[in-house]
Amino acid sequence: MKAATINFWRSQIIGLDQLIPTVHGNRPYINFDNAATTPPLKAVSQAIEELLPWYSSIHRGFGFKSQFSTDLYRQIRNYVIRFLGGDTKEYTAFFVKNTTEALNKLSYRLPRKAGSIILSTKMEHHSNDLPWRVRHRTEFVRVTKDGILDLEDLENKLRRKQVALVTLCGASNVTGLINPIYTIAEMAHYYGAQIAVDAAQLLPHHRVFLEKSGTYLDFLVFSGHKIYAPYGSGVLIGRPSIFLKGCPESLGGGTVITVSEKNFTLAPLPDREEAGTPNLIGAFALAKALKWLEENDFPLLSAYEEELTAYAFQELQKIPGLILYGPSPGAHRRVGVITFNITGLPHGLTAAALAYEGGIAVRHGCFCARPYVHHLLGLREEEILYYEALAKKGQKKDLPGMVRVSLAFFNTRQEIDWLMKTLLYIAENKDKIRTDYQINEETGEYSPLSGGETFTRKLQTLLEEHFHIEWRNA
Repeated sequence: MKAATINFWRSQIIGLDQLIPTVHGNRPYINFDNAATTPPLKAVSQAIEELLPWYSSIHRGFGFKSQFSTDLYRQIRNYVIRFLGGDTKEYTAFFVKNTTEALNKLSYRLPRKAGSIILSTKMEHHSNDLPWRVRHRTEFVRVTKDGILDLEDLENKLRRKQVALVTLCGASNVTGLINPIYTIAEMAHYYGAQIAVDAAQLLPHHRVFLEKSGTYLDFLVFSGHKIYAPYGSGVLIGRPSIFLKGCPESLGGGTVITVSEKNFTLAPLPDREEAGTPNLIGAFALAKALKWLEENDFPLLSAYEEELTAYAFQELQKIPGLILYGPSPGAHRRVGVITFNITGLPHGLTAAALAYEGGIAVRHGCFCARPYVHHLLGLREEEILYYEALAKKGQKKDLPGMVRVSLAFFNTRQEIDWLMKTLLYIAENKDKIRTDYQINEETGEYSPLSGGETFTRKLQTLLEEHFHIEWRNA
């Protein structure tokens, strides 16, 4: 990829030039935690600044700004559906806070059918697992030893059981493995089931279509904060039929058209599913982020991320004692999410050392996907029960997990090289790292015995600057 192109992409992101404290002095912040939340696009922030003078509450207000906001909100909804290749007459979109709320809404609104089950998978984020467990009969599709979805087990369950819905991630937030969602959609429809795709990890890296290859997705969910629009919005897109029956999980302002002492009449879709004043700013930001991706050659961004992922995976294999999880990008398609451990070091200590020694942001733990992480770690049932007992006692320091590096289009090979240099230092100086860092027994987090004061002082200064309160009293 040409340096000028990469430099342009980087220039579009807010915060990449921030210096942050480390035990070795200030360094540029290297963000390898994009699977959790991406930084904002300048274009999104600028568009919001331009919108704010015209911002008003939508629906029923007859002032000019209110009418403008209402029309804009309607156009945003239609644009999001069209971005995903959907027909606005066939699909409707509901704006929610995030993917988690979208999946909870879907689990609440999907009718329960006697004898039917929901098929989820062993590789799901808790948000695409727990809502289904609580409200429906649920079974899980197996994954292979290295974490790939077992399509044979999926088809066996579809054939032998009465499945109402197959719900799965488009890409794993643990291994980055991409699932063949259109093949699975075709399988689900053949056996009379619907399909829901959690695209929170897939959509930031690849264009997703509601209709493709002669098949379609019934439901799709994703979040704005993972696509460079951190303004508290997410989307649930689906065919309207199931939302026309029953009652929404939240009622109140905006959801009804008549109310008397004894009765009420629900509003038409989509209003009945969006209780209260909608988050116009969040929806606008989400749509602007999608538009930026569309206008800046999304397929090229995807190709560059794939190149970075392959390079990072290749270089990580050179670190002594480092264990990688999941197949290589050459063996199975994956987005820029890579998990690993260093033999002999707790995952929390490795993550802390990367932050304090190198100014590198990663994530560690189980990434809200504990059953999948437990599977990849090869934990036995008795080990899982033991760790659950520790967690219930508040003892977090020994809980199992991994370290996660997650890439975005603004990352560079040079940043990956710095990651490798820092990891090599950590791997070759395990005894020193264990000696230099202490653990907080309550939180399970590590910090350096000395040199971390600048880190703490910077946190205090920023909090006092932005909130005008004393950090120690917060």
